[in-house]
Amino acid sequence: MTTSTEPSARTLLLGAYAARSCPVKTHNSYDPTITLDAAAELRPSGPWSDLLDSAARFKAVVLDAFTTAGRGRVVDLRLLAEESRSLQTESCVRAMTSGADVIIGGCLPADLDGHRVGLPDVLIRGEDTLAGGPGYHPVEVKGHKIVERSRRPVTEGEAPLSIAFSTLASPTPRDADRLEGFGLRFGSREADFVQLAHYYRMLAAAGFAAERALAAVIGTDGLWSHPVLVWADLDTPAVRTFSRSDPDGWRLRSPLERYDYEHAFRVDIARVAAQQSGHPGLDPEPLVEPIVNAECPRCPWWSHCRPQLHPDDVSLRIDKGALDLREIASLRRHGITTITDLARADLDALLLAYLPEVSHRGGAEVRLRTAVRRATMLIDGVAFSRETQGPITLAGAEVEIDFDIESSADGRIYLWGFLVRTGSGSPTYQEFSRFDDLDDRAEAALAHDAFTWLRSVIDTSPSVVVYHYSGYEVARIRELAQREDEELLDWAAAYAEEHFVDLLETVKTHYFGVAGLGLKLIATHAGFHWRDDDPGGLNSQRWFAEAVHADDPEARAQARTRVLEYNEDDVIATSHLRAWLRAQ
Repeated sequence: MTTSTEPSARTLLLGAYAARSCPVKTHNSYDPTITLDAAAELRPSGPWSDLLDSAARFKAVVLDAFTTAGRGRVVDLRLLAEESRSLQTESCVRAMTSGADVIIGGCLPADLDGHRVGLPDVLIRGEDTLAGGPGYHPVEVKGHKIVERSRRPVTEGEAPLSIAFSTLASPTPRDADRLEGFGLRFGSREADFVQLAHYYRMLAAAGFAAERALAAVIGTDGLWSHPVLVWADLDTPAVRTFSRSDPDGWRLRSPLERYDYEHAFRVDIARVAAQQSGHPGLDPEPLVEPIVNAECPRCPWWSHCRPQLHPDDVSLRIDKGALDLREIASLRRHGITTITDLARADLDALLLAYLPEVSHRGGAEVRLRTAVRRATMLIDGVAFSRETQGPITLAGAEVEIDFDIESSADGRIYLWGFLVRTGSGSPTYQEFSRFDDLDDRAEAALAHDAFTWLRSVIDTSPSVVVYHYSGYEVARIRELAQREDEELLDWAAAYAEEHFVDLLETVKTHYFGVAGLGLKLIATHAGFHWRDDDPGGLNSQRWFAEAVHADDPEARAQARTRVLEYNEDDVIATSHLRAWLRAQ
């Protein structure tokens, strides 16, 4: 978020979230004519709040672990969080000057020339600075995954992709080991590295940046049995960005380069915003205008931005396969604001001007053509379009099982649900659940119960097919098997890979959905209705939290029933969808 040390600060000071967040937030924060609605929550409620709470709990656990696991001298400054900013800064500088090995919750000195303020989660002592003093690397703790398996084949003579990681006990880059076959999620988690670049620039301005621009993220990846620091070189080109001068229209830039551009842009935005007086014709034109993006649902400025958008604005109406900020801005420059504008555009002529401006995105032409198709369907009121002709064939068996899992906000699977239909008989719902805060052992034990039952059904039935919707379930089974190295879960992972039937793949073959092909959408289109008025995975995480932690026993029981009914409806919906597909 954009922050300032005082309301009338002589210099604009931006926090670490400014460069990684929607630029309109920066404008709204510094425009004196805009007042945040007093009724607007400064933090989201409902499912988003639950996810934030889960991430906060994860961060607290990791930071607490640093205080006991860290080798060398650990300085924990979190207790100063309610003290003055000057005291927090002085304490952080004192800890860095003294060469502390780990500093938790430190407040870096404001970088007035660079327009920066920031509070990294952790600072790790690294190599000395060029001037010979103690050097530090910034570390952030994030409640999401930061590592992904490499999909790129390794050519002969080429070193395999790998990541560097270190433990909380030996956290420095020089203590790091390497894990081959994995890389950092620079594509989906670019914002994390942009945030770390902000802290590195602040360390450099204060004279405490280690010579190498290394930074680390501690994420929730299940590759290790304990939290680890995964290291990134902020100077290495890794982020695909638009480039007008490059023949291909794009180039790889380092997180530091990416940050420097985005931060400078937001400083300009803030300067222009601060000059607004509410007098049209006299005020400078704002540098940005609202474009709907993933941050909007949980942004306190949404109630201010929403009225500025046309009801049929492309970024507002097309939320599946949504075009990104640059793509929407490019369309607007060419006079295309609404879905009607987009549907009626001369697409071939538009592409000639549009594609050179959005070459940072792979498949930009396909993305635009798909957006045009969605715009046309929205105008015509068509939710789904059949892509094929003729009957839809699905594998069948004597015993047909529909399968779905539910997981908590921290990713633990607490419910395995199955709908079992034998021949023409009535289906029965079989669930394996545990409404408790699970650890690795409890989660694995619950999975063991579920697959002991499933294996017995498979072993005693003439033929069995297990259906699910999307690859999430199979991926989670595989992750559990890799983590536990236990025979039954190895069997489950192998069986799921070879024999489970993903109905989403069938639906994708035969249908195109204006708002996507989620189970809730396609099953509702097929005539199924959930018992709950507001079904959804994020909501179910909140219900689970209530079932475990609500003070009132009756509230816990009601939430438990709600979760079980929701999961049962999910598997019934999958069964209903199968019947509907076979009838087409």
